[in-house]
Amino acid sequence: MNSAVGSFDPSVFLDATMTEGNSTVNTPVPEGEYTAVVDGDPVIRQWTGRKDPNQTGLALDIIWSVDDASVREALGRDKVTVMQGIMLELNANGGIDTGKGRNVQLGRLRDAVNLNEPGKPFSFRMLAGQVAKISVKHRMDGDAVYAEVKGVARL
Repeated sequence: MNSAVGSFDPSVFLDATMTEGNSTVNTPVPEGEYTAVVDGDPVIRQWTGRKDPNQTGLALDIIWSVDDASVREALGRDKVTVMQGIMLELNANGGIDTGKGRNVQLGRLRDAVNLNEPGKPFSFRMLAGQVAKISVKHRMDGDAVYAEVKGVARL
């Protein structure tokens, strides 16, 4: 759709027909290490345990845009993204637990983008636009393959 947003008519779009089929399989980003940039603001989401609905918490979701022309070409996309999910450990006051051995994945992320210096202010929005080296691994869920960021490091 190359038309201007102002001339978009949802009714016309809903009635439009097509003869091509849609893909039913997602081709994941290949496993490996890539230079990537945090694509926009991270998302904080609440979660509830699958087995125990009384178990709840917060997670941080980061979308990384992979800066690799060969991956974009192989996947046939102009933009290739992969997600990193970090389960957050909270303190008794509901804030981020900064104790020893707590929120290690968050600490590694912050360290990789030079935002983990004690005494310096940090907010999750500061992650937007930061660049690091990411490690992508695949996770299987039945027949589906999902690419996920499993580690980050400084460039």
